[in-house]
Amino acid sequence: MENKKTAVIVVDMLQDFVYGALTCDRGKAIVPKTAELLEAARKNDVVVIFSNDEHIPEIDREFEVWGPHAVMGTPGAEVIPELGVCSKDYVVPKRRYSGFFQTSLDALLRELGIEDVIMTGLHAHMCVRHTSADAFQLGYNVKVASDATDSFTEEDYNMGIKYLKEVYGAEVKTVDEWIEIFKAGK
Repeated sequence: MENKKTAVIVVDMLQDFVYGALTCDRGKAIVPKTAELLEAARKNDVVVIFSNDEHIPEIDREFEVWGPHAVMGTPGAEVIPELGVCSKDYVVPKRRYSGFFQTSLDALLRELGIEDVIMTGLHAHMCVRHTSADAFQLGYNVKVASDATDSFTEEDYNMGIKYLKEVYGAEVKTVDEWIEIFKAGK
């Protein structure tokens, strides 16, 4: 794995997912490790991409299942301040579970020469899973930062991680392990 061919994809670490409409207490618990991973990625030439829900008010299909959340132009659709989006980071809005579905994420990754994607964020069994599915189908190597990814429940988290490993061959490591790999891959 080469740092310049690697991206950390941060899925839905937004105000509404961590503190607001769809609050996930387990999401709060992964904030410190996620911030640590992003800091190390930036220092070691690993691309950071935020894949964020950004729904159109009143018409978005996900509202039928989850109610209004991460509405475009509202504070709920903003990345939590603890993760500090930097000027060299990329932000790719999405309206469905997958960060690839009808977005520019694939084009961005290809333009950057990315081969490996390290998935983080919420939720391992939904948006992280669907984004990973499309990443795999598009030819990217799927990796996961286990302690920077979570779900509403332990059961959902375990199911999501197991699925990523079994179906997409995802390489799952802790943030500390990924940081060591970043340091070695410069």
